[in-house]
Amino acid sequence: MRKTVHAIALLLLFALQSQAQAPSGYTLTWSDEFNTSTLDTTMWKYRIGSSGTSYQRSENVVPDSGKIRIDLKREPFMGKELTGGGIITKTPRRYGYYEVRVKLDASYGWHEAFWTSWLSGFDDPNAGSSQTMNRIEIDCFEHYPDYAGNYYTYGTIQWYPIQGNANRDYRTVAENLTTSYNTFGFEYTPDYLNYFYNGTLVKTIDTRTLPTHDLYLWLSGIATKTNAADSGAVFFDYLRCYEISPANYNTRKTAFIAYLDSLKLPIQSAGHDLWIEAEDFKDPKNWTKEFDENATVLKGFTSRVVGRDSSELTATTTIRIDSAGTYKLWVRARDFTTGPGTRKFKVFVNGQLVAGEFGTHGINGYAWQNGGTFYLPKGNVTIKIFDSSQNFARCDKLLLTTDTAFVPVGSGGNSNVLHVEPLLDFPPFTAGNIVVTRIGDGAAALVTGNAHPVFLDEYTPAGVLVRSIPMPVTAIGLNKKLTLSVSTTDHTEGYLSRSPDGRFLALAGYDAAPGLASVSTSTLNRVIGIVNAAGTINTTTSLNTFSGVVVRSAVTSDGTDIWTTGGNNGIRYTTLGSSASVALAAQTGRCLQIFDNQLYASTTATNYRIAKIGTGLPKTAGQTLTNLPGFATASGSPYGIYFADLSTSVAGLDVMYVAEEGTNALSKYSLVSGSWVLNGKIGSIADTYRGLTGEQSGGDVVLYATRKNSEIVAVLDTTGYNTSFAGMPVTLLATTATNTLIRGIALAPDTSIVLMGSGLAVMAPVRTAPSSSLQVIPQGDRQTLQVIIQAKEKMQGFLQIVNIGSGKIVYVQAITAEKGRSNYTVRIKDRTAGLYIASYQTGAEKLDDKFFKQ
Repeated sequence: MRKTVHAIALLLLFALQSQAQAPSGYTLTWSDEFNTSTLDTTMWKYRIGSSGTSYQRSENVVPDSGKIRIDLKREPFMGKELTGGGIITKTPRRYGYYEVRVKLDASYGWHEAFWTSWLSGFDDPNAGSSQTMNRIEIDCFEHYPDYAGNYYTYGTIQWYPIQGNANRDYRTVAENLTTSYNTFGFEYTPDYLNYFYNGTLVKTIDTRTLPTHDLYLWLSGIATKTNAADSGAVFFDYLRCYEISPANYNTRKTAFIAYLDSLKLPIQSAGHDLWIEAEDFKDPKNWTKEFDENATVLKGFTSRVVGRDSSELTATTTIRIDSAGTYKLWVRARDFTTGPGTRKFKVFVNGQLVAGEFGTHGINGYAWQNGGTFYLPKGNVTIKIFDSSQNFARCDKLLLTTDTAFVPVGSGGNSNVLHVEPLLDFPPFTAGNIVVTRIGDGAAALVTGNAHPVFLDEYTPAGVLVRSIPMPVTAIGLNKKLTLSVSTTDHTEGYLSRSPDGRFLALAGYDAAPGLASVSTSTLNRVIGIVNAAGTINTTTSLNTFSGVVVRSAVTSDGTDIWTTGGNNGIRYTTLGSSASVALAAQTGRCLQIFDNQLYASTTATNYRIAKIGTGLPKTAGQTLTNLPGFATASGSPYGIYFADLSTSVAGLDVMYVAEEGTNALSKYSLVSGSWVLNGKIGSIADTYRGLTGEQSGGDVVLYATRKNSEIVAVLDTTGYNTSFAGMPVTLLATTATNTLIRGIALAPDTSIVLMGSGLAVMAPVRTAPSSSLQVIPQGDRQTLQVIIQAKEKMQGFLQIVNIGSGKIVYVQAITAEKGRSNYTVRIKDRTAGLYIASYQTGAEKLDDKFFKQ
């Protein structure tokens, strides 16, 4: 139906288009054919004064054989080396059809135009007061020195209250405009404005929201280049002005209004639509608001500046979403016939870079571009647009819709989102997910030594990106900036930890704006970021230690007590919001973690690799580092560590996993007779394992690690205590975008964790009462699984099994578990080997089990 309406509107519009000089229904009311020997100064005034690189003189306007010739000369006059000329009507006019016949100049450096202004000249005594008048300028045609002889521009500029192009377009014609006479006309009405070339309609724009006032008509020839040609001339054959009766206008306007309305089509999808106007962004930075193609939009920079701070190029807003779910993104951007794909920008949704660039659709004008789908949580969602071209990029609006099959047309619906101030509060984390530290927003290549924005990316265990939480890049209240740098030789920044009570994440960074060079050697304060399970960020802890060197990691026991380390000043203790710290030990560390109420560090300090710091969770100076027995003291390059308790015969923690960027890669150790013994490794030096966390379920351990600066992987170790896990498969969960890198990894914070055994949160991944359990055992064939549910009471719920590698649900079924032990045999749809997670969800609790199927 919409296509039919649009087609009918076009047919009616072009049926009314006249090949005659004046459109149908118009009557000539005034003209100047320029057939007299002198200019009629009762109707015209000369354009006098400086404009462009020339001075305009009355002597350069000459009647010539039934034409007005405007001479373009190289001659010194009034401080200029070039002179041009022009004439302006003394009587202003409003609605009507206006047309000139003209032969343009072919000389380089000169600019000719037929245009209108609210001024009767730049000497108009009302020029000052009119600066705050609602006003427009109509350019029927302009020809610039850089243009070919068959090429011109046209458009309308709104000067107040919003400055910008109501439309701006370019046209290539068959004729050489510098060797033949051609007609240019425009029809100005309260509802629409039409542009004509040689009697043919070129374009229609909507004027119903544009300012309305009388217009003076200008014929001009000026210089715009200092090296313009020595001489030239533009010839105007006539200017004709037409008017239309109200009755004829009412008949004529119907088709044009129908056509313009058909372009808008504010249709809705079958889902929940969020229409986001670009001009409503809370923090537009150096994007500017303008009116363009019948819409208020944001326009980017006009020229590229090398080294410009990317934050200056990024407009940001935060919107409120009332319903979590999967949304499809559409972006309405402008492209041009001339230089297509060069006025472009990028989009970020909750810190995640959207694939591709916008303003590259190849259509002359605005069009919708598909931005892909995102899972968005309920609450605040941040939207950013980055001016990647610095070349007049234009963004009109964005649409987020739950109807992923919907394709918007026209200019879309009205804004219906609440724009809120960007705060440091985000929706809660989802228990069981994983979080990684990402450096860089993907908009531009990472620059060694420079400060870059930092994000906490939350993933499901299957590797599906849920959202990206940006760390602050500007101070907000008492919260400081938190950015990080990258280095080709030092890879120790950006590590992430979770508190032993499972409620907090901690990381360390710099109080520096993105783009600051040599940030790791600066004297700026180092900042500790604490993020709780509710999604609230706290960066109020700012220390003047680690000056001139990198800051590496931090860990908190309870959200208040904090331990941190960097390139010098050793390992330190501080508290939330403090600017002071205590030096516990002189040796420096890499990744700090707390296991079984003991502070540990990976390090390459002399005579240490994996060490205890003092006893328990020290807060005073003079602590001693103790290298763990069995570990080398002068070799290896450890980063992330994870402890587990897998043996019933060894007290306390007895298995440790270590991520190395060296030859040991991802390695496993067991505590045998008081010394740590290597139980094999996975990968090689090329994998550069760094971030590491894990989850223990019974005798099995699921490890999550970062490797190669860009990959998140999972390993299920079912081998138990003091047995090699070298043969355990590695599942690639996710690969991050280009121009970014990842370092630290942790389980998502969670307030519902039940502590078990020694009190380690990392040892209690199953957030259920200990008397209920779920176990999945793969059987001999590739499809059959044995499911065992141990229930304290009769339970009813859904059993779901997901292939973590692919994210595919391979089994879902309602199951009743009787009190005690229940056995079930299930057959799954997916036969592929890999890591799986099974969940049994009832109204009161949730049981989980991860397993590997060969």
